[in-house]
Amino acid sequence: MASNLLIAQSGGPTAVINASLAGLVSSAQDTGAFSRVLGLRHGILGALPGGDGCLDLTTLDAARLTALAATPSAALGSCRRKLDADDCAAVIEWFRRYDIHAFAYVGGNDSMQTCLQLGQAARDIGYELSVIGVPKTIDNDLPETDHCPGYGSAARFWAITTQEAALDLAAMRGYDTVVVLECMGRNAGWLTAAAALGRPATGTAPHLLLVPEVPLVLDQVLASVETAISRHGSAVVVTAETVRTGAGDYLSTVGADTEQDDPGRQADAFGHPVVTGTAESLANRIGAALGVKARTVKPGTLQRAASSLVSTVDRDEAWEVGATAARLLARGQTDMMVTLQAERDPAYRSWCETVPLARVAGLEKQLPASFLEVRPGGVCNVTAAFADYARPLLGGPLPAFVRL
Repeated sequence: MASNLLIAQSGGPTAVINASLAGLVSSAQDTGAFSRVLGLRHGILGALPGGDGCLDLTTLDAARLTALAATPSAALGSCRRKLDADDCAAVIEWFRRYDIHAFAYVGGNDSMQTCLQLGQAARDIGYELSVIGVPKTIDNDLPETDHCPGYGSAARFWAITTQEAALDLAAMRGYDTVVVLECMGRNAGWLTAAAALGRPATGTAPHLLLVPEVPLVLDQVLASVETAISRHGSAVVVTAETVRTGAGDYLSTVGADTEQDDPGRQADAFGHPVVTGTAESLANRIGAALGVKARTVKPGTLQRAASSLVSTVDRDEAWEVGATAARLLARGQTDMMVTLQAERDPAYRSWCETVPLARVAGLEKQLPASFLEVRPGGVCNVTAAFADYARPLLGGPLPAFVRL
């Protein structure tokens, strides 16, 4: 008799994470391999004592699934929970109670680690369980996959939003002179780099890109801002939230007097530093050093939840990685993550493959050196190689804003 498929979502939501959920449900229905398709509430927390349990997704119809795919955030709810041995045992016992023998977890680096743990915990006690990881992250930092669902939409957001902020600054440069935009991305600069994709011409905004892969020399960064102002009348700076100085200190912590003032000392459940205040710190330094007014823009969660700027390519691929995961689970495959592979010449196309979870769990992929042009002080620009890589992921042309 067929058992049940369980699906959960984890980590920071994206604008297309529900497309992967919809693809999973739709494909699971098509296979006919499962008695029921269940959705775990708030990630793996739903299967732990005191959790919210699950809901039945078995009979969701095509119209509902299509609408779900266009809905941002994580419809099942998400979490950031690092499992210990007791947690793993409790989860497997919960799976046994609900006759779960197939599990799909939609998430990023840490979620793949959870998949790996649960697969091993099940084997240790002889419980039959197939586990497949479904990639998701706006950070685009999962290894072994050409790119991650969620990135294309967030990249489109940054390509457009940066130009909107630049136009606003140009209009107001008699009052504001510099704008500092702060991107998510954890330890990788993929999103920061995407801010350059909307440039209408070489040399236009954004004028400075600051990424985690390249350490900064603050005096030289300030000099680059001053140069941009002299050339353009204003300066647009896009920085990752986790940029560091050459000494290894987060920019936001330089000059902090106490541990309480040091946001780099905070960490999430997986030990990743929670860094805040980067844009404010840089804007304050620019204002003090150059005597100009510097404004900050921090879209925060909007960069991963702006459904109005979703990339159609991203949404379609998110659906397909979910559908692929369901087909793999129907065949009893396990301990794998679905990947996206792509070619861009003569035209862009992508397809799904798989990689062992052990090759991605807890690991990060940073921007390759070939994608960056590094200037004095750690100020960066992107290369043509990055633009060729990223533009097809944006899902169509960007707005052609008129400049008089």
